[in-house]
Amino acid sequence: MSFENLPATWTDQPLTDPARTADVVDLMVSLGDRTRGTLTAVICDPDAHYRATVVIDLPPTVELRRQASTHTVPSPAELCQTALHPIIPAVRTAPGTSLILALGRPGPAHLPTQDNEWSRAAHTICEAAEINLLGFYIATKQGIHQPHPTSTAA
Repeated sequence: MSFENLPATWTDQPLTDPARTADVVDLMVSLGDRTRGTLTAVICDPDAHYRATVVIDLPPTVELRRQASTHTVPSPAELCQTALHPIIPAVRTAPGTSLILALGRPGPAHLPTQDNEWSRAAHTICEAAEINLLGFYIATKQGIHQPHPTSTAA
């Protein structure tokens, strides 16, 4: 998956195909975003067409959480809630607006426990806010993948 696979008319197409959406995530989440740690919100209209992107920097604790032995490091659910706090009211002003969320993070391509926690949090937060979440993706320097929020794999 790569943004180089996107057709020139990708903004005219709905972002409902996971492969196309992964390519859009690859385009929107820069390598710097992935190194720094960000949550990117891709805002779509009611027909799932791209409208805008908002990138939210995360505290540097995202990668440290898996090594921490203290409870002072925020959980993925807390970080996700904090990052989405300013986005949700804005999205709710336009009924039918949907989101694609992408966690840009350093580290290995797959951290199943952490990635699944982020995905579960994003789905839970969007469902509670009555926002259609079209997909949640992880973006690392190795590539883009979509975790499975109901998975218990570690």
